[in-house]
Amino acid sequence: MTMLTKVFNITDPDEAAASGALAAYWYIPKGITIVGVSAAPLEDDAGATIDINDDGTAMIAGVDASDKDVPGTWLTPGTGGTNTPVFAAGGSELTIDVNNGAAANRFDVVIYYLQGVA
Repeated sequence: MTMLTKVFNITDPDEAAASGALAAYWYIPKGITIVGVSAAPLEDDAGATIDINDDGTAMIAGVDASDKDVPGTWLTPGTGGTNTPVFAAGGSELTIDVNNGAAANRFDVVIYYLQGVA
């Protein structure tokens, strides 16, 4: 199977507010298996994490997104980690939450996935 990627650049340019819950959406018409996630801010952002939800239920939680020089990762054995791959059924709406993110910062999130069940 070929690994694919989906890239999100989540930005909240308003200096009075920060990105938070439901900061990005992705409708998937066919099922996918997520095998990796990486996340990093444009500027260091102590305590920032991201969650990926499937139709409102957390499927991947607490990925470190605090260090601009060292992206936080959530990886499965096929991508060099120890987490269990997660499947999202076709027709799902995936959302990304930015937790504890500072105002006026950008977060780059990459989801590595396979089409179908891996």
